[in-house]
Amino acid sequence: MMRNQKNRPASYKRMSYMQKIASINARRRMGDVTIVAQRTGFGTSTVSEVLSGMYMNRRIVNKAYDMSRGRKVNQRVIQSMGN
Repeated sequence: MMRNQKNRPASYKRMSYMQKIASINARRRMGDVTIVAQRTGFGTSTVSEVLSGMYMNRRIVNKAYDMSRGRKVNQRVIQSMGN
């Protein structure tokens, strides 16, 4: 057994790179690009271009995904403001 798969179900499958990009962009908030840039050491323009899909950088994508993972999708946030 691999050490990272202790609590995962047998049907667990990692998200692809593009699935992570889509998930990040559905949950992105103001200031996220700056925060990811500070945490990874890359420039804000590089982070922005990676998150828009122009370039691939797994380190940036993983940091942004970890940051946005627990958030609601933007569409749901907007809907809840109208009610």
